[in-house]
Amino acid sequence: MSELKLNVLPSPTWNWLRMNDTSYQVKKLTGGAAPKVCIPDKVRAGEETFPKDFDGGIGREFTDFLDKEEEKARVFDIDYDMADPIRLRYQTGKDQAVSDRVMINVAEGKKGLAVMNFTSDGSDGQLAVQTAVNIAKDAELTLFSVMRTGEGSVLMNDIGTQIGDGGRFNLVQIVLGGKDIFLGVKNHLSGTASEIDMKLGYYMTGDDNLDVNYIASHTGQKTKCNIYANGILRDRSQKTFRGTIDFIKGCKGAKGDELEDVLLMDKTVRNKTIPVILCAEEDVEGNHGATIGKLASDVLFYLESRGMDQSEVYEMMARARIDAIADQISDEETRKLAKDYFQTGE
Repeated sequence: MSELKLNVLPSPTWNWLRMNDTSYQVKKLTGGAAPKVCIPDKVRAGEETFPKDFDGGIGREFTDFLDKEEEKARVFDIDYDMADPIRLRYQTGKDQAVSDRVMINVAEGKKGLAVMNFTSDGSDGQLAVQTAVNIAKDAELTLFSVMRTGEGSVLMNDIGTQIGDGGRFNLVQIVLGGKDIFLGVKNHLSGTASEIDMKLGYYMTGDDNLDVNYIASHTGQKTKCNIYANGILRDRSQKTFRGTIDFIKGCKGAKGDELEDVLLMDKTVRNKTIPVILCAEEDVEGNHGATIGKLASDVLFYLESRGMDQSEVYEMMARARIDAIADQISDEETRKLAKDYFQTGE
């Protein structure tokens, strides 16, 4: 076991809030993950050394931990406008502690599409995945990811992007339970007029724990970011969301928006939200906020008066929130994986 600091805030806040990072005991890795991979014919696939200068959202200690075990990465080079995605499907197994590294490179002016989904056999496995994304000038990558890992599984899912002039990164992530889920995404908006759009949906129940660190690092001029999270906490579940828009000196004309909407369904849940704007440049525009609360009593009364019991009301609200994010997913198979959760509940 190794204790690592995960999801480190770029600029620390008060220590007593216990939100600057999360200390976690990570199991020693037992091998490499073996995802099911489906690659369109035109995508060039190979293997390379993972970049030593990788800078993701989960943090340096996590990268160093993986460097000791797995230096190689799956590489996908995209040099055409994709209609069918690259697909990677991971499943954690009993007593496994495995890792994988991925590199996705999108050539100038091209549009890439990728799907990375995570499921579990219900056991206590641990999976660590790190993805390096390079988006060239005027290129675009859209990445969809649904995580249904089960109550015994641990997932660490780390992404770092480098985005060139006019480049764009679109990300939709949906988390449907899990013992401990760590999500980190750090976007380097270094290119002029580069953009990111990130959407997160989550539904946590039981003793589930979700820990998120989203970072938009604006260095290029006229860059844009949009970060939106929409989730539900039930039972004794807990969630920490860190969202940072970092306007670095020189990023004139940059704009960033960040919003989280959280529905608390039980008094026993624990929610921590810290939206942050760091500003070292005057000519920028940044907006952030969070809406956190329980279902309004008048709404609950109205729906119950129409014959719905409280559990049905809560499930309807949860489904509506997840469906709103899932509807942003153009890939039918992945969208179905998210929406079917409320049929199977696992």
